[in-house]
Amino acid sequence: MSIRLSRLATALLVVAAVLLMPGRGWAIYDVLGPSKDEWGLKYEVQVNDAGGDTVTVVFTLADEGRLKPLSSIELFAFSKETDNQGGHSYDVKEPIELKATRDGRQAGQVRMRKEFLNRAQIRILTKMVDGRLQQPGYAAYEVPISKFMKKRLSENRAGQGGQSPFPPKAPEDGTVPDGSQTGSKAPAAAAPRTLPPAAPPASKLAK
Repeated sequence: MSIRLSRLATALLVVAAVLLMPGRGWAIYDVLGPSKDEWGLKYEVQVNDAGGDTVTVVFTLADEGRLKPLSSIELFAFSKETDNQGGHSYDVKEPIELKATRDGRQAGQVRMRKEFLNRAQIRILTKMVDGRLQQPGYAAYEVPISKFMKKRLSENRAGQGGQSPFPPKAPEDGTVPDGSQTGSKAPAAAAPRTLPPAAPPASKLAK
């Protein structure tokens, strides 16, 4: 009995150690395959330049579709390197907290480094699919960020001659989009100059 308990205790300690390892996250879920209607989800993803080597990923949700109610949404990117078991740790793993917007939708945003964009995805987790409870664990729908980057890049190339796929940075406080400061007075117009009268024609000079 003592040997069995010892082995069980050792196994539990190993599992606990793995779960507490930094850069790892464990959850039991099945990844949903592609769907023509994206499982009824209605959402938007926008990637904005945040300056330097970071971007802001904005996720806006209009309809939870066939996956309602959603359990959580997160932004993640797996590391390129594998461990001794062939698994991957996370370079990025951040929850996206949604908040109600004025137009009745929900939106949330997180920042990440640009170097992980090609591997970044949004993972949508749910316990229900088409009203049926998933057993065990969750169902996951994963959306690559690169899908939206390519779309924006193609739009920019078609309309504006190959500009950056990132929208321009928002104007800083106290400025307007053209870069001028708000609340500052325009420079006063120069006073009009008075020119001397033109000389009379030679025929009208002193006789």
